Amino acid sequence: MANGVEPLGDPAAATALRPENHKPRDGGSARSLAIQWRMWRNRQIGSQRFRHWMARLPWTRWLAQRKANQLFQLVAGFTQTQILTTCVRLDLFAHLDGCAQTTEQLARTCKLEAARMREVLELAQHLNLVIEIQPNSWMLDDAGAVLASDRGLREMIRHHEILYRDLQDPVALWRNETTDTGLRRYWAYVRTQTPAECPDSAVAPYTALMRESQAMLADCILSSHDFARYQSVLDIGGGDGAFLSALGNRYHALKLGLFDLPAVATAAETQISLAGMADRTRIHGGDFFEDMIPPDFACVTLLRVLCDHEDDRVRRLLANLHRSLAPGTHLVIAEAMAGPSSGERLAAAYFGIYFRAMGSGRCRTAGEISTLLRDSGFQNPQIISTVNPLLATLITAAR
Repeated sequence: MANGVEPLGDPAAATALRPENHKPRDGGSARSLAIQWRMWRNRQIGSQRFRHWMARLPWTRWLAQRKANQLFQLVAGFTQTQILTTCVRLDLFAHLDGCAQTTEQLARTCKLEAARMREVLELAQHLNLVIEIQPNSWMLDDAGAVLASDRGLREMIRHHEILYRDLQDPVALWRNETTDTGLRRYWAYVRTQTPAECPDSAVAPYTALMRESQAMLADCILSSHDFARYQSVLDIGGGDGAFLSALGNRYHALKLGLFDLPAVATAAETQISLAGMADRTRIHGGDFFEDMIPPDFACVTLLRVLCDHEDDRVRRLLANLHRSLAPGTHLVIAEAMAGPSSGERLAAAYFGIYFRAMGSGRCRTAGEISTLLRDSGFQNPQIISTVNPLLATLITAAR
């Protein structure tokens, strides 16, 4: 066949698929066999003739269409994020929350021409954000209903405007030609060796964002791990107490603690008091890389903390925890981790580019985190699947 293309219906293709015709030259190496198989497969998939053949056959057409759709998602995915951003900035989900409205009503509210409003609505409908339930009557679709109910998601979408600016030249990020990014300025603690000295004005924006975006993460963690086994829990890097408040509302007898930078701890005192938990919560300000961690808690949590830092800083943090904590203390780590599931792969792709723009951190596998824990002296790391691996995987270990 021309260009080395062998349609699967050709006898030569069947012959090529036989294992005996893929024996590696090195005498049977599985790695070599995998390489040869992938090379043959890539030649077929890369062939326009082969793809045309796949699309014509009824029993392979569905696969060809699925692969084509997946590729187009990669090529045009940025357009979907911009449709979503438009809807959030117009407050479209709030306007349709719990009601149906006409195009004209929404146009007046969103300050758009009616024709342009309908274009936005039709684009949003393609993404399952809204639905035209009756002619010229719009309501939220499934994804839109979630966005309407979760302020944290909407705030993260608004926050992405910083990331978009940082990605104007993505190759420059990997060549380290762009270091003074908007995200690096936003996350104040990653650009200093003395994070405890960060002023209120530097930590307030990201602390507020974390408070707004914690609801789904907290629900995921509390649905996947039973904290009733502990008498007390200390949340390290706990922001202004969003997770701790959710934890306290679920477990009313639990003694609580929070450790974060001094400026963040001050904000936490206010939020914990507003949540009505001040009488059973101790709040500590300090640098978790250097300062003594309170040793008298049965459980210590690290939620979306390790992923923010490079390996050397993670080792410093874990070493400080190991020095500070009493033997037998349980450690619970929760964050998005790289892995084989679709949710883990999506998380790894998202956080991979986010952390590159941020200039610090990476999305690790559960195995990598377990190794860091063992190297720091923690024992028996256990990986716990959650109800939503896209948001977090859990790892527990013992001091």
